[in-house]
Amino acid sequence: MDLFSNLLKEGRVPRALGTAVAGALTDAGVRRGDRLVVAVSGGVDSMVLLDVLVRLASRLDLRLHVAHIHHGLRGRSADRDAALVSTEAARYALPVSVERLTAATRTRGTSVQAWARAARYAGLEVIRREVRAAWILTAHNRNDQAETVLLNLLRGAGPRGLAGIPTVRERILRPLLTVSRAEIEGYAAARGVRFREDPSNRSVAYRRNRIRRQLLPMLTREYNPRIAEALAALAAEAREDDDALTSQAAALGATAVRARSRAVGVSVRALSAARPAVARRLFQETFRRATGGEHGLTRRHLAALALLAARGGDVLLPGGLRAWVSATYVWIGPGARATPHRHSPDARASGRGARPAVGLQTGRWVAWEPGRCSVRVRRATGGDLRLGRRDPCREIMHAKVLAEPLGLRSWRAGDRFRPLGLRGRKKLQDFFVDEKIPREARARVPLLVAGDRIAWVVGHRIADEFRWRGERAACVAEVRFAEGRDGIPAGSDAAVGR
Repeated sequence: MDLFSNLLKEGRVPRALGTAVAGALTDAGVRRGDRLVVAVSGGVDSMVLLDVLVRLASRLDLRLHVAHIHHGLRGRSADRDAALVSTEAARYALPVSVERLTAATRTRGTSVQAWARAARYAGLEVIRREVRAAWILTAHNRNDQAETVLLNLLRGAGPRGLAGIPTVRERILRPLLTVSRAEIEGYAAARGVRFREDPSNRSVAYRRNRIRRQLLPMLTREYNPRIAEALAALAAEAREDDDALTSQAAALGATAVRARSRAVGVSVRALSAARPAVARRLFQETFRRATGGEHGLTRRHLAALALLAARGGDVLLPGGLRAWVSATYVWIGPGARATPHRHSPDARASGRGARPAVGLQTGRWVAWEPGRCSVRVRRATGGDLRLGRRDPCREIMHAKVLAEPLGLRSWRAGDRFRPLGLRGRKKLQDFFVDEKIPREARARVPLLVAGDRIAWVVGHRIADEFRWRGERAACVAEVRFAEGRDGIPAGSDAAVGR
């Protein structure tokens, strides 16, 4: 660190930025003579990172190569970004590569943001290999980290999501991750660094931009002026915890996970002996090996796999894969049932050959065999209408529900309803995705229908049009499960929660 210290004393690099970049390079193992690909978008973060690295490079014998990814999405504005990056690279006497992408490569069903991110990193990796660089450096900062933690939290992520953006991932290094955006902008103003602002960053159409421009400022103003720093610290601690648990799972997986033909299996004995947090990571590692890392498992998939290991059966997984259990292993691999046949739950849900509705009679429990549960609707008044602590197994609705023919059925393609609290109608399929209900479990979720309208997605949400507004009489709808769903015992508050 002597060379870095000298640069700081000479004033050639502001102390906060110099210390951050110096520490990140050292911790990652960057060596003298290494070639570094610097990802430069033209925005203030990446232009500042480039300027800092230029000031460090000659004394540290670092060889810099500028890389710019042109996504082909913003027309002339993006062309001007590329021109600025090329001009500044020439001013610094650095080689530059501009990789132009085309949106035609985006696969159907993939969001523009997800495609752009994956294509950007793929393009940077191509450049790294072409110039034989040791690292790719990106300019993510502490505010980006805070936004990512909040974004993942709102999505319902677990500890791995709260860990946010890693400083190092494979050959990608983010040396500004501990530096605030204010410090970066201060550096740019003091040094006269040229940069361009992406107009799309001002749009609140994107969730991340709403977090950046609305949620984080509100949290900073009304709750914690250092919220970004607190969220970044949380991410660092969560990553340390996740790394420790992942290391335990990896050590166990060295002997517990095996490949056979096109399937990958994990030992049932190892799963039963492992703590739940380690067992989940064993499943994640097994699934990663089976898919090559192209897909991930949700919390509900992991819960279904845990139940599978204990009770047997099979589970459909993302990527057209299926999990099943043998005497000694839980296997994940291509499944014959990945494409639903005419007797599968998904096929029934499509409408053709759908299970007929089961009629309901007021005051009587009626069994719903696919979901291993029973449902009852009854009229209630007075003290029986106290809401109290929310119980997802019991809902109070408007008495007009009782005036309609009532029944239970599974979902069908095209089903829509207006979930309580939302302004507009929503496809039931999209609601299932938001609730993180695995595809293979959806046909087992009973729908309470009043006439031809969905009144209650049982255990999840009632329709807004049937909400109770405090009238003297109401309809009380209840469900009893024979056993817990997704491995949660019956009677648990979480068993059928949102």
